[in-house]
Amino acid sequence: MLGDTAVAVNPSDDRYQRVLGQTLILPLVNREIPVIADDFVESEFGTGAVKVTPAHDPNDYEMGVRHNLPQVAVIDQFARMTEEAGADFAGLDRYKAREQVVQRLEDLGLLEKVIDYEFSISKCERCKTVIEPLISTQWFCRMEQLRDPALRKLREEQKPRFVPQVPYEKVYSDWLENLRDWTISRQLWWGHQIPAWYTKDSQTIVARSLEEARRKAGTDELTQDEDVLDTWFSSALWPFSTLGWPEGTDDLTTFYPTSILVTARDIIFLWVSRMMMAGLKFIGKEPFDDVYVTGTVLDKHGQRMSKTKGNGIDPLEVFDKYGVDATRLTLASVGSTDTRWNEKQVESYRNFANKIWNAARFCLLNADGADAIADPFDGDRATLPLHDRWILSRLNKTARDVNMQLGLYEFHGVVQALYHFFWDDFCDWYIELAKAGVTAEAASSQRDLARARLISVLERSLRLLHPFMPYLTEELWLKLPVKHAALLHRSYANAEPTIMLTAFPKCDESLIDERSEAEMQAVIDLISRVRNIRSEMNIKPGDRIQLLITAKSDQQSVFAASADQIGRLTRAAEIAIDGGVAIPKAAVRAVLAAGAEVAVPLEGLIDFAQERDRLSREKEKLLKETAKLEAQLANSEFVARAPAEKVEELRVRIVDIAQRISALDQILEALV
Repeated sequence: MLGDTAVAVNPSDDRYQRVLGQTLILPLVNREIPVIADDFVESEFGTGAVKVTPAHDPNDYEMGVRHNLPQVAVIDQFARMTEEAGADFAGLDRYKAREQVVQRLEDLGLLEKVIDYEFSISKCERCKTVIEPLISTQWFCRMEQLRDPALRKLREEQKPRFVPQVPYEKVYSDWLENLRDWTISRQLWWGHQIPAWYTKDSQTIVARSLEEARRKAGTDELTQDEDVLDTWFSSALWPFSTLGWPEGTDDLTTFYPTSILVTARDIIFLWVSRMMMAGLKFIGKEPFDDVYVTGTVLDKHGQRMSKTKGNGIDPLEVFDKYGVDATRLTLASVGSTDTRWNEKQVESYRNFANKIWNAARFCLLNADGADAIADPFDGDRATLPLHDRWILSRLNKTARDVNMQLGLYEFHGVVQALYHFFWDDFCDWYIELAKAGVTAEAASSQRDLARARLISVLERSLRLLHPFMPYLTEELWLKLPVKHAALLHRSYANAEPTIMLTAFPKCDESLIDERSEAEMQAVIDLISRVRNIRSEMNIKPGDRIQLLITAKSDQQSVFAASADQIGRLTRAAEIAIDGGVAIPKAAVRAVLAAGAEVAVPLEGLIDFAQERDRLSREKEKLLKETAKLEAQLANSEFVARAPAEKVEELRVRIVDIAQRISALDQILEALV
């Protein structure tokens, strides 16, 4: 209070209308100060009258400027009281002075009561010392000439384009529209030193260099300002200063502007806006077209990670445990939404990396002869086996989706597309469908062709995966029996082969074959249904089964062409496709697409009585679970209090159980 220069009240507060414009005597220093009216004052807070200390409070400073109040500094840079605080307090530590002020007020009978209340205070990030606001001489940057071009660029050309646009474009524009002059000087030990020098007679010289400053001043006796530029001011120059600016270098001409900035939402106004303003000011062009705002990885409780909370994740530990590529893929899958850190997700992508390695290992173990074929898919594509036409279509669809989603910065979608293509299409089905030809014991041109096709699909898959899993894909790609140099992008034709410099796969629309995909899906569904029947009926893996397939004529030809693969993957000894064979009652049926049906006779494969008992017990268990879940959902208090997703999960489970019970009833009927 020793630095107070006014008492302020709200202009609409009737209690103080009679004293507005009058003066008061500030105790202890006997300073005469006015009573002023200002809308900043909240009438409901405390007495509705607040003391104003312009030299030691930001809000009071603004009020002091509005009312032309004197600025009395009573605390110095060492947190000790100045002479302005009065002879009784000068030189005292701030905390000691506060104790004495309270005691003096009490001795004078001016202290009515002491009330504790909480309020925000600023502390040093490193030592936690309470910071006292002081008025000091600083360097400012006038922002009007920088702000207006950036706002015009956004409004007229939609640059930069924010992804996602909502809410980040508005965060950017709102900050620019309300921008004030920027304090760019900092009292730190590091940074770009302010380019200002002082003569002995306190004249200020601003120049680009010491030599220029000496010429301007006409003397060598200069002292440079000790302050440094705000870190964000220096950072604003980054897009072009790293390329040789202010010199007109080849790098600056080639690489400025760039296409995209990937950043976090916390620094949209601290850095993004300032880079945009600096680029337009000094280069005349925006530094980037797009700004991709990433999501934030939170801890498992949904809290932001910080050193203070001690809830951060050490990436080196994650790398050691799961691998760099798995971690990278996890972070890429986050996209622009916030997510809670979950090591199970990293583990699943570690398993995916293992899947890639094992698939490549199988291909490499069966690669002899593959390098003899230049283009394994050359010729009339219509004559290719169904599984080859199918994988070419799926590969090119994946390339199309990946390129499209990369253009839209939908990284989560890219990761999902790559994951499901490689794991589901390539590993689970294509390798299995091609395995007989690839692993044939006798060397032949057909075996070489099958192996070359497998290697070709793997090679293109690795190129699609490379931006997200660089280490694994580089290691495997270099091991493939292909002409690596021929796969390099034409810009790097003479470079040392590396997957980093290859052409990224594009979609060849002519290879997308919807008919082949539909036919292959019919085969996959049939195999999957039969495998499910074997599992549900506990048919031993070594037991050969009979398949009875009824289908329309066009589907019959599809199944017949793939009969060898169907028999091998379902372990069927006999396949009847014409539908002329009578289906015995003791058979399990599965309905397929387009009205087709497959049946597996059970005679001689299982003990009917034992299987009926097992299935009846399973049905009874499911009925009890259904009754329990329905009772929970019938409880209105549970439904009201439980999370909505939990309630929905129970309802979905009831539907799943009903479907399973229906399937069990059909099987039990067949076992009568």
